[in-house]
Amino acid sequence: MFAKIGKNAMSRPNPNRPSLTLSARLNQISAYQWILLSQLLIVAFHVKNLPIWLSVYAFFIIIFQLQPLRRWLPNALYRPRSLQLIQYTGFIASLVGLYLTYRTAFGLDVGIAFLLLCAVSKLLELHTRRDGYVVLSLSLFVLAGLLLINQDLMTTLQVAIGTMVVLFAMIAQNDDGTGRYRTLGLLVGQAIPLTIILFLFFPRLPPLWSVHLSGAQAKTGMSDSMSPGDFANLSQSTELAFRVEFGNQQPSQQNLYWRGLVFSDFDGTTWRANPRISLWTPDQPIADWLLPTSKLSKRFTLAVIPDYRVILEQTGQNWLFGLDYPITNQKGIGLTSDFTLRYWDTVNQRFTYQVHWLDDAPINLALSTQQRQVNLALPAGGNPQSRQFAQRLYHQAGDDPIAYTNAIAQWMRSQQFRYTLSPPTLGSNRIDDFLFATRAGFCEHYASSFTYLMRAAGVPARVVAGYQGGQLGRDGKSWEVRQMDAHAWSEIWVQGRGWVRVDPTGFVAPNRVEQGMDTVTQDAGAKMFGEGVAGQISYQQFQMLQQARRLFDQASYYWQRDVVGYDQDRQRSSLFKWLNIQSVYQQVMVMFVTLVSVLALLGLWLWWRRRRVWDRHDWIMVQLSNRLAKKDQTLARQDSEGVLAWLTRLEPKVTDKAAIQALAALYRQIRYQQPTDNKQPMRQLDNLAKTIALKKSH
Repeated sequence: MFAKIGKNAMSRPNPNRPSLTLSARLNQISAYQWILLSQLLIVAFHVKNLPIWLSVYAFFIIIFQLQPLRRWLPNALYRPRSLQLIQYTGFIASLVGLYLTYRTAFGLDVGIAFLLLCAVSKLLELHTRRDGYVVLSLSLFVLAGLLLINQDLMTTLQVAIGTMVVLFAMIAQNDDGTGRYRTLGLLVGQAIPLTIILFLFFPRLPPLWSVHLSGAQAKTGMSDSMSPGDFANLSQSTELAFRVEFGNQQPSQQNLYWRGLVFSDFDGTTWRANPRISLWTPDQPIADWLLPTSKLSKRFTLAVIPDYRVILEQTGQNWLFGLDYPITNQKGIGLTSDFTLRYWDTVNQRFTYQVHWLDDAPINLALSTQQRQVNLALPAGGNPQSRQFAQRLYHQAGDDPIAYTNAIAQWMRSQQFRYTLSPPTLGSNRIDDFLFATRAGFCEHYASSFTYLMRAAGVPARVVAGYQGGQLGRDGKSWEVRQMDAHAWSEIWVQGRGWVRVDPTGFVAPNRVEQGMDTVTQDAGAKMFGEGVAGQISYQQFQMLQQARRLFDQASYYWQRDVVGYDQDRQRSSLFKWLNIQSVYQQVMVMFVTLVSVLALLGLWLWWRRRRVWDRHDWIMVQLSNRLAKKDQTLARQDSEGVLAWLTRLEPKVTDKAAIQALAALYRQIRYQQPTDNKQPMRQLDNLAKTIALKKSH
């Protein structure tokens, strides 16, 4: 079947033939080509989840089956034995490759890769319609695997498109092209209401199992270290980092510091988190380092009342983000001694959590000897000018950390420091080069240099990485924080106050803190992205993508909140409250009755669409035939019998031949002459039909 259709598809186009519409062109695509197209889409959707070598192999097998390539390559390659050799060799080699890639035979990602390998390998033996159905059925399982990995709006759209193409390919195997769209529309039209009912009413059970991906996952956003240039790259991206829904209390823009990581170790180039930190979870007794904060904070309570909810995008990391300072009692989330949130697992899909904001909390009022050493440590050598400058300025400030901070701020403002996304390259003494030569950089340059100056003067200091600011969503309620809002600031330890936040970026670019990165970018324009043509191009690309991404992110937010986030609590508080459902039994019964009702309506609609519709004068004849058939079945009009011939056959059987002849003449006149709006002939026809009676022998 497939070979014959494929051969016909290779006929040369006629240049004199009129151009076809898109629908007609799609109808000309053979069933074999639709199968290849469906596999091509499915592999493309899974590229980010597959090893590169498997994606290349899958694309090769699909392209190898295309008819233009069949004409160009030797026929010997497409003989059954050659195809079997390619199939078996490729399948066995791919199995070995899967094991070497994932180092396991179990897991979600290796399972999906194996199913896709089976579907692609089956393409090499498409000989019958059954083979086509096997490939397409496997494809539906492979598509469903996308939703096991991610449930965002883009993935859902991909699955929907892929499913439509697979169904169309199935229909194409039994349809000549005239009714494909009608059949597909009928299938989808029946599935949509049933899907909505199951979504609304089916019991939302908590997950009984969880799936972990064994392969390396892509990580988005900031990493667990910081070097100059990292945050500048992030700030040229409009990709959504997370979304926040505030309750009654919404902080001002300048207080939106989303704390994520604390960097205490510095090797002269890169800042990293110190591994010797402790973790506290709400199910444990209050830790020693948290006890002073809990006593002094008026808002601290273990029965946390969330102030806001965070919807975090996939990061592939386990750290979460919260306002200075966060605390939560959500299961699976802990608080480090640096007052950052940690999840028990990596965030491999969109994750929602609720947080309480300790805006009045002092942290770490007492600093241990070990903590002091960690937050004063500097490389043994390098940056001599910065060390001398720090010690001199600190003594001039009276050895007071706060006065010293103000002195550094005043000095930076007087030296014309610049805030830019494309700073000059720094040498081996990065701090010296930035402070006394280039004086142009992004937030990590300022945070790193300020922290270095503090430590060089003997003041414990560290770098905090996260996000600052954000933008109100298009709905006017949620707050969007994007990668462009990535930020780094400093914390210094002050006797009697604990750790105090200092944002040195605000010394030279206060609008970055007060108005957000989006406003800064709009005001500065292309200058933020560098000089010359390259800077102009980067800025234009940023502007074009920004609006489109925000619209899609808003739609994704509603999808996550109202569809993916439709859990048992929301089901119970909204739908069940409205329908007064009190138990699972009532819930199942409502779902069952609704499903049966919808199926009945669909069946009634199909019957109504397919019922036999009679013309008014023909319906009069049908009624006459049914009446006579009750007395003698042989007098009923047969399906292959014309009305006039049937009336002629009735003449010997009726009491009044003139009446049956008049009925035939009137029917001929109404049926085959020019139609009019006059209803009088139709009434005469009905009256004549009612007078027809059989002889007594019948």
